[in-house]
Amino acid sequence: MKKNLITSLLYVLVVSVMISCAGPAKHTANQVESHYSVNSDLDEISTIDTSLTNLINSYKHQLDGEMNTIISVAEMDLMTGKPEGLLSNFIADAMFDIGNQYCADQKLDHGVDVVLMNMGGIRTSLSKGEISTGRVYEMLPFKNKLVIVGMKGKDLINLMHRVAYFGGEGVSGLRMGIKDRKAVNVVVAGQAIENDKIYHVMSVDYLVNGGGGFTAFEQRETFRHMHKLLRSEIISYMSEMHKRGEKISAKKDGRIYNVE
Repeated sequence: MKKNLITSLLYVLVVSVMISCAGPAKHTANQVESHYSVNSDLDEISTIDTSLTNLINSYKHQLDGEMNTIISVAEMDLMTGKPEGLLSNFIADAMFDIGNQYCADQKLDHGVDVVLMNMGGIRTSLSKGEISTGRVYEMLPFKNKLVIVGMKGKDLINLMHRVAYFGGEGVSGLRMGIKDRKAVNVVVAGQAIENDKIYHVMSVDYLVNGGGGFTAFEQRETFRHMHKLLRSEIISYMSEMHKRGEKISAKKDGRIYNVE
């Protein structure tokens, strides 16, 4: 339904642009004839403009209804923070669950070991109380798509060095310290990283394509596009929690910590 809505709105925009561009093209050598032609066009445009306005308003009403739909409830205020934050922890953990469910559904021979989500992709906090669809759109405004890559342990450590350089990001599945802007004591599932072992890292296409300077992703061994939008999956994840009577919550658990 949303795809049809967006398509319709784009069609309206294109038609509007075509109409606005059509007027000046009807000039003739006869100034009087040109004058009457423009008036006629303006009358026609006015009629069409009213129809377009009504059409846009009807779609706006539908879209407003969707954006105001309550999908979940936050048990507390959730915000990002360095080296870790409640909101970034929640989103990374949600991605971890989403990714592992995807691997199971696809009958892959592996799951997701680690999740990385940059805090820059999370644009607002979540306040305690009801959460609407529109609120999630504000929180995750970018059309980031989910990706799973396989990479060797030594390259995963380099990836975590970048996380440490920024003072922390949203992660799940691992624990690490930060010292002198470098990652130290990195463990996955409670185990030290093995240099040549393949670890499957779930992130968003922006980061995997080198955005934010995460060039360590270039050393990946495998690449799998999930063809799922992060925002849409988070909305579904929250909605499912709500159906089970679970509220949105998180905690700081020391997954990223500073080392003196």
